[in-house]
Amino acid sequence: MRSLPFFLATLLLPSIAWAEPPAAPAPAPPPAPTAPPEPPPAPFWTGPRIAASFVVGAGLGAIVAGGVYAARSDEASAATKQHCLTSDLDKCDAEGYSLRAKATADGRVATTALGVGAAGVFLGLVLAWVNPETHSSQPAPAKVAIAPLLSGEQQGIVVLGRF
Repeated sequence: MRSLPFFLATLLLPSIAWAEPPAAPAPAPPPAPTAPPEPPPAPFWTGPRIAASFVVGAGLGAIVAGGVYAARSDEASAATKQHCLTSDLDKCDAEGYSLRAKATADGRVATTALGVGAAGVFLGLVLAWVNPETHSSQPAPAKVAIAPLLSGEQQGIVVLGRF
């Protein structure tokens, strides 16, 4: 028997690359830490400011009223001179006495109104200046203090706080 020729055949196949599953998208980087949002600005017309504005307005109104009464007093005083003797202003006719009394009363009202008005304007400006809401928009922090209490008859702890 004859032997069959031996053939060595090589079959070259292209290499098969294993298909990897598609890569999952890279996770998004964590968001950068952000500062907490700023609180909205405090409203301008707070309670103390409204009160200060009201007091200043009332004071200005009193000053205007005082000016009106001062003008009326001056007008009545000038009219009195036509009804009184120029040598002695205490000698007047009935109309002169009436005008003098009106001038005196209007003068007192004017003086009082001007004084009250000036005090009102001053007080209103002081209220606006010492307004606690304009000095700090943040509340004061809470504070706690603890101290021992020792006396002849008592022992204990004292806790003080401000909230």
